[in-house]
Amino acid sequence: MDEVNNFEKLKAVVEDMTLHKDELGIKGVFASTSFGSGEDWRWQTHLANLPVYYEFRDKNVSDSDTLDFTYGDNFRNIFDLYINNSCTPRTELAQKSVTDSMTEFALEEAAMVQNGNWAWSQISDVEGNKVKEENIKYLPIYTGVEGEESQGLCIGTGNYLCVNSTSSEAEQQAAIDFIKWVYSSDTGKDYVISKLGFIPPFNTFSEDERPDNPLAREVAEDIGNDATSSVNWIFSTFPSQQFKNDFGSLLLSYAKGKCEWDTVIKSVKDEWAAQKASD
Repeated sequence: MDEVNNFEKLKAVVEDMTLHKDELGIKGVFASTSFGSGEDWRWQTHLANLPVYYEFRDKNVSDSDTLDFTYGDNFRNIFDLYINNSCTPRTELAQKSVTDSMTEFALEEAAMVQNGNWAWSQISDVEGNKVKEENIKYLPIYTGVEGEESQGLCIGTGNYLCVNSTSSEAEQQAAIDFIKWVYSSDTGKDYVISKLGFIPPFNTFSEDERPDNPLAREVAEDIGNDATSSVNWIFSTFPSQQFKNDFGSLLLSYAKGKCEWDTVIKSVKDEWAAQKASD
């Protein structure tokens, strides 16, 4: 797998594995692309981050009132690879959840799954889990972008710690004190690392204070790899949750064969512009 460093190589490996899935003892190369209600965030947010990241990179911007969806076909490359080489037929994905897909991976019914470093607990806690720590690795999400041989993992977060400005001063101070306690006290830091499995970005943690799970170690290794560049999470620029929900619905319709990819492209561009204009 060290030789797989672009989409064409990934596609060749995946399609060959599909041809030999019975011999390999898997139901599909990829775990089910979950599209149950509220379960499509891996595609309409995390996967969608890639084409937007590359478009913003080309334009040298951090946000935009319009989206050309220049890398829409690259998104389609990897999305098609997922749904055409999956444990579940592409027309039946609306019934699948993230838990289903993580279970498929944990039971070795699938060889690959898209998810973050938090997924180790979702895998290791599955009853009958067969995946050993030394056998789980990360691979960048390749989509066919020029120069992606030097692309690393998608690293960052779309979540922020906030204090409610409408609360009383006492409640606001209590929230601030709690946040400080969580990320600076020995007990709080132990919860963050050992129980929540987070990779803390704060200087109250030393380099040695990191979750002891294989996916967190993979992330740390990728960050320290000078030969690759991480893909930043920039999906906080997406117009709204409604935009993401509508994008997810379009992707499911496409997977079911109910709309063409050109329809997806046009709808994403139109809705992005309309919602940005109404902000």
